[in-house]
Amino acid sequence: MTGNAVTQSAILSLPSQHTILVIDDDAAMRMILGLTLKGFGFLALVAGDGEEALQVAREHPEIRVILLDVVMRGLSGKELADQLQINLPNAAVVFCSGHPPEMMKLHGLDVESVPFMQKPCRPRELREKIEELLSAR
Repeated sequence: MTGNAVTQSAILSLPSQHTILVIDDDAAMRMILGLTLKGFGFLALVAGDGEEALQVAREHPEIRVILLDVVMRGLSGKELADQLQINLPNAAVVFCSGHPPEMMKLHGLDVESVPFMQKPCRPRELREKIEELLSAR
């Protein structure tokens, strides 16, 4: 594939399946999560920062779930989620972090009140969380 970074970072699957946006500033984590989701039959789009995620969201209104790292350079995960939901008001958001849950309050997130997964995520738990959110919508 050639073109911009968004096109190069997209992980393609069948277009009839649910679309998930993975946002993580760690390239290896983005790839692992994207490939895991693809293996479960989802279309996984990936972004490495807030600007790229906002561009992907504008180009893909079919996104159903946003899997979002809490601690990233630039916008925090919470700030980015708020901006993304302007373009994707019906998308569910799952926050993820490798930091302890009690540190999330420092980043404006109460893990008791939002969907949250501790990284590294087990593939089965990730699939179950995504399916739970999709079925609730």
